[in-house]
Amino acid sequence: MHPILPRIFLIAIAAATTTCEITEPEVPLDLDSRLVLVAALNPDSTRHPVVVWPAQTLDTVKGTVVRIYREKAGPSEREWTLVGETDQIEEDWTACARRYGNPINDTQCLVPTATLEDGVTYRVEVFAEEKDTAWGATTAVGGFEVKSAELFGEGADTLNAEWTEAVAAHRYMVSLRELRAGNVFRPYVDGWYVAVDGTSVTTPVPEDTIEKAVTPLTLDVAAMEVHLYSFITSGNGGSAFSVPPIQNIVGGFGVVGSVRYRSMTVNLK
Repeated sequence: MHPILPRIFLIAIAAATTTCEITEPEVPLDLDSRLVLVAALNPDSTRHPVVVWPAQTLDTVKGTVVRIYREKAGPSEREWTLVGETDQIEEDWTACARRYGNPINDTQCLVPTATLEDGVTYRVEVFAEEKDTAWGATTAVGGFEVKSAELFGEGADTLNAEWTEAVAAHRYMVSLRELRAGNVFRPYVDGWYVAVDGTSVTTPVPEDTIEKAVTPLTLDVAAMEVHLYSFITSGNGGSAFSVPPIQNIVGGFGVVGSVRYRSMTVNLK
């Protein structure tokens, strides 16, 4: 599993649920029955870490079940076929930590297994006792390959990279790999990255980014579908006026999205 998605998921959605708790009169009376669901499906793996926690602070969640459904064409409306399910809460947080970072609140980690097909839509659903069922749908990002990656120019500080197109990718998040505390790569929290809507990029790179990069210098490209990209690039967790990120969960809060990663050693020109 490529450890690139950061704790920004948990930070952003925590801000969103806090906003709902303190805003009047929009607060739903049944807020304590809502769940927060975050799932970033990577079709390169058959294991899909999902994090779940209660929207209501200090609440608990019992009897949690995570299901993954595959969309199939129906005669008049969307139909879903169950392809993965688990009620096993991971005692070891490692499976979720590498994708989402450290837990906050009473977060649960569940890891259903399913083989995902490129360009197919999947629905992730969470059920828990005395809670509203929460679900979201995403289209699985297709495979792609990085074709070239080089740093050039007078100070070797301009990045030029090219990759093939990935099915269902809305944006490509491009970064140079930096080793962070705890051996977790977190380029979208406090590192350098650029978001690209095509399959190539030529851009200057800050000097300190190159200095902090791992050796050998490595380019990471994350292909993200629209829901995941919108979630991690929107919202404001400020203490005065928090703005929740764009979400796609029905019956709760959070995001269900898809991402795929490719890397290449950078050639220094």
